[in-house]
Amino acid sequence: MSPVRQSAPDEAVTLELLDRLGKAWNACDVETVRVLMTDDCVWEASFGSHPWGERYEGIDEIVRGLRQLFTRIPDVEFIGAQRFACGEHAVAEWRVVGTRSDGTKMDVHGCDIYTLREGKIASKRAYRKALL
Repeated sequence: MSPVRQSAPDEAVTLELLDRLGKAWNACDVETVRVLMTDDCVWEASFGSHPWGERYEGIDEIVRGLRQLFTRIPDVEFIGAQRFACGEHAVAEWRVVGTRSDGTKMDVHGCDIYTLREGKIASKRAYRKALL
């Protein structure tokens, strides 16, 4: 017997999910972000001490990482996101601005690559341009 294949997510549904995620992120709404991600989700942030950034595995670690991020940059705002979806993958190109807790301004251009599963985000891998 061959395994049952799930149909690919509808593009409009996926983009609406990303809209909800973006609004929750901009509102520093950790609980809504939690609901939109799978329990075993992996978030690779665009910053950190590894080539892949900081990796948070599982929803509890992601919530901890988000709370730290929102404390460091309480006015974080993702603007101008252009998104597309294809099957179980989606991409969002963005610009993020905010003020770090030390008072320095942040203005970064980057993108997220998402993997979706059962109507939720199973992974979010972030990449950004670095200032030299």
